[in-house]
Amino acid sequence: MGQAGSWGGRRVGAGRKRGSKPFASHGARPSHSPEHPVHVTLRVAGGVPSLRKKRAFRAVKRAFQLANSRSKHREDFRVTHYSVQGNHVHLVAEATDEVLLARGVQGLSVRIARRLNAELGRRGSVFARRYHARSLRTARAVRHVLAYVLLNEQRHLYQWRKLTLAPWYFDPCSSAAEFDGWECIAGLDPPPQVARDVTVAPRCALLKILWRRHGLIRSDEVPGAPELRFRAVA
Repeated sequence: MGQAGSWGGRRVGAGRKRGSKPFASHGARPSHSPEHPVHVTLRVAGGVPSLRKKRAFRAVKRAFQLANSRSKHREDFRVTHYSVQGNHVHLVAEATDEVLLARGVQGLSVRIARRLNAELGRRGSVFARRYHARSLRTARAVRHVLAYVLLNEQRHLYQWRKLTLAPWYFDPCSSAAEFDGWECIAGLDPPPQVARDVTVAPRCALLKILWRRHGLIRSDEVPGAPELRFRAVA
């Protein structure tokens, strides 16, 4: 038993440590409009192998395909673009409202976890904490996020100072090859768009048309610093 008068008040070392920052707020999520696409980020739990390894990505990709095959003719939750990195996943999605957005993301997370665990012969959680979601309310914001998601690997390569890429390099762990908004480079047209096998076509005007007012996306630009370019090699 503690000393008399020691009950109550602040205890040394109790509570969240100063400087710690939660991945996402646990408060109620804001309302969501179907006119606004959303940028979703899912982070994996510790101990999960890199999602970019062949077997892991195959499981994740198949989960996307199954989820979207059921949503092609629905508007409740639809994944239109994605990027899978080693320890996180970026999605650009459409949803009818905040409730269906939450259900859609949670359902996709469960589907990915089940297929990944089955593929790798493991158990346990795959994604850590809550997902992060941000509604995109302007055409400029949509353009920025499209570049950020589809060129996310290029962004990491730039941070690692790997500044040389083959012309028209597309991250194989993303939906870049299914994207139809690439700008010509040095007079060369982009490769033919691959038929959408994993994602579904966007429906809202911001994601389908309006973002293009701020310029098509170059495959050699660095997200966050569009004035920078990768050096292309044959």
